[in-house]
Amino acid sequence: MDLHQLRCFIAVAEELNFGRAAARLHMTQPPLSRQIQLLEKSLGGALFERNNRHVQLTHMGQHLLTESRLILKLADRLESSVQQCASGEIGTLSMGFTAVFAWSFIPQLLKALSVKLPGVDFRLFEQVSHKQISAVENNSIDVGFVRHVPPNPLLAYQPLQGETFVAAFHCDHPLARKRKIPLSAFNNEPFFLYSPDEARHFYDRITDLFVFNDITPDFKYQLAQTHTILGMVNAGLGCAIVPASSRALGMANVTFMNIEGVNIQAHNFLVYSKANPNPVLPAFLKALSEVLITL
Repeated sequence: MDLHQLRCFIAVAEELNFGRAAARLHMTQPPLSRQIQLLEKSLGGALFERNNRHVQLTHMGQHLLTESRLILKLADRLESSVQQCASGEIGTLSMGFTAVFAWSFIPQLLKALSVKLPGVDFRLFEQVSHKQISAVENNSIDVGFVRHVPPNPLLAYQPLQGETFVAAFHCDHPLARKRKIPLSAFNNEPFFLYSPDEARHFYDRITDLFVFNDITPDFKYQLAQTHTILGMVNAGLGCAIVPASSRALGMANVTFMNIEGVNIQAHNFLVYSKANPNPVLPAFLKALSEVLITL
């Protein structure tokens, strides 16, 4: 028994006429009859009662018709799903991102991709940049949204829109009434800095800024996550420099201000392995390029 024989059987069962069934299948009647005979032989019984005037399904034929329709429906669905899998329309894609991306960018991206790639299941991993790089290199994740990309000819990266850094002070601080402050305002202020181990990119950008401008804050703790730093600021324990997107965290007692004369940007990149075999990846990259226009 094979799918061709089942299609032949269904055509005859629905037409109850070998001639019309043959025409429907774009074949002549003798090979059609031969396929039905082979099917009956493999099943060990007659599927049709037939004479010169009419063709009628046997009880076994009626049962086979119901099951054959189901089998062919599943076969067609299987063929379609395999083709979609090969083209990346369905499948799984593992996505890493830093905490900052999770505040707004990742939720908006997933919402847009649910329309563009409805058959793709996204697995999410919140990780700092250097851990994402390692995960991309060993294929633990397919793509990463990171702050920096080290030189590596095996990796591909796509620059994304960056964002500015802003000052963060407690709302009761005298400077909190200002819309802009000079960088010198941080001199001797209790300051929460990013960790050089867990947030190296932010650490380097901010410390370089202070060194270049000969500014010396009163450095307190070094912390990995922006929301932790802002929690300290929210409690009135000091100030910080953070990405502008951190306004989305809605800390009640934190005031954000622009820094005069400073154009320091937090860089953003998409990174993936050039050798990644996941067929969803090209479909994702195409969809991402379309989605980025609206985000």
